[in-house]
Amino acid sequence: MTSFSRIFAKKILEIALVAAILSIPDVIFSCLGWDISPFRTKEYFVTLLSFSVLFALSAGTWFRILIVVLVFLNQAIWLSSLVYFGAPLTPEQVRLFFSDTADSVSTGLQVQSEFLLPMLLALATAVLLVALSLIRPLRSGRSWAFSLLLVVALGGVAARWELHKLPSVVQANAYSASFISSANAGVLAYRASRAPAPPASLNGLADHIFDKADIPEGRATVVFVMGESINPVRMSLFGAARQTTPRLDHLFREPPAGWRMFAKIGFSGGVATLASVPSALRLVYFPNLAERQPVNIFDIAKDGDFASYYYSAQAIHTMQIAGGARHALQSKTVETYDETAEKSAEESLADDVKDVPAAERRFIYVHQRADHEPYLDNCKKYAGEFQVFTSPDGSADEARRARYDTGLQCWDRSTSDIIATMLAEKDPVYIFVTSDHNELMGEDGLWGHLIRHLRTAVVPVMLMTNRPDSAIATAFRQLDRPTQFQLMQLTAQAMGKTVAIKQYDPSVFYVNGTMPFGQAKYMKVERQPDDQYQISHFASDGSPAEPPEHLSLKGVPKEPGHLGS
Repeated sequence: MTSFSRIFAKKILEIALVAAILSIPDVIFSCLGWDISPFRTKEYFVTLLSFSVLFALSAGTWFRILIVVLVFLNQAIWLSSLVYFGAPLTPEQVRLFFSDTADSVSTGLQVQSEFLLPMLLALATAVLLVALSLIRPLRSGRSWAFSLLLVVALGGVAARWELHKLPSVVQANAYSASFISSANAGVLAYRASRAPAPPASLNGLADHIFDKADIPEGRATVVFVMGESINPVRMSLFGAARQTTPRLDHLFREPPAGWRMFAKIGFSGGVATLASVPSALRLVYFPNLAERQPVNIFDIAKDGDFASYYYSAQAIHTMQIAGGARHALQSKTVETYDETAEKSAEESLADDVKDVPAAERRFIYVHQRADHEPYLDNCKKYAGEFQVFTSPDGSADEARRARYDTGLQCWDRSTSDIIATMLAEKDPVYIFVTSDHNELMGEDGLWGHLIRHLRTAVVPVMLMTNRPDSAIATAFRQLDRPTQFQLMQLTAQAMGKTVAIKQYDPSVFYVNGTMPFGQAKYMKVERQPDDQYQISHFASDGSPAEPPEHLSLKGVPKEPGHLGS
């Protein structure tokens, strides 16, 4: 065999080995039953073969190791996301990962046992590629020219995704195999971050209509508590077996004299914090209208002569997206709270609410962090008083549910402490409590949040008040599966302002994807009899995105002790 033939044979062998090594995670995950479809797209084969050829022919040991590191990060992120969410990675999830890097990393460390398999597979791929690069007989035939070509090729793929048609960018990632998926999502996430506002023509769909509402006694305190990642069917208040919300249970069943709690299960305005919180602050009905609507709940408070306050255990950007806590006399976020090893920002919220000066009219907006993953990190001061639940069968799924349920007691403590600051008040008090989204624990086979599925928007919706016969309380009691928009309407009404929407349809509501204002798709949800829902998906430009879906919530309680119809 000639020298050229030997080199050619070695290169063919190395190309085949590189392709096989890169396919290992996809093959194993596919065999384990994950729907990742690694071998169904021409895109995957072309990209895999092109990379394998250029990698096998590229020179420079340290250059190849750098490429291997990038491959490791690519596969580790994608495979871990697949395990965590139970669905392929999307550009929106990548974008949120980088906007909340600290949370993402701490979450990974907290649930490292669940990420063990994907991390081991990604690491095994990296180690095998490095070993292949160091095998002396395969080093012949390598050239720096191919190293340059590899860089150009990777840049070219990125450029192609960068120049993708915008609706394709904002919609779900189409590539499902681990070798290319997260790199694709990363580029598209950057592209989506620069997406323009929705076309102006969409803004003709609706307008807010304001009118004055009566504040019967002239005085009132309105508190809005936005929880985080609260799954209502895990709450003992709504019938869960574990005592996850003992304090709220007590307030519901044995409220102080003159007080009453009303509790329902309804819907949030999005499947991620970044989507739902700005929507709440802006009183959004149509998701792709909000960017051009000047409405802000703090403006309504100002117009009603309410002294307003904003306390958040989360980052400032969710408030900034909504236009800020305008006119607030005091505003705190996680950036300004002095967190210590003994006390979290979450545990400071009730203290701040308690310290709000007395006034005839007050509006207090509270944004919690409990029960966000890592579930056990939100309450440090009170952690020792919670019951630590354990997995009954030792499975990873049950262990995750047990961790979540343990953390839910932190949200219960935080929320009940906030409520307790108001129980001595004699003037009217309305405390609205809800959550930005659900934290799915295997319902419909889904886990976590950031998943554009109506289940992710199923949240608790509550009112605690010392005026249980008021117009506000009566209106709340009449709501069936309340939406975030309906809750914000009542919040505004409690401050003397009715908010209506032209073309409003009580049988239809909207839920954002992972981005605010419809920028990462949104859902149009039509109510049907017997707790059935028809869901249509739309891109940010209002065009249909995916086939309609149907969801039944018939077995999900509507109220404590009350199963769905």
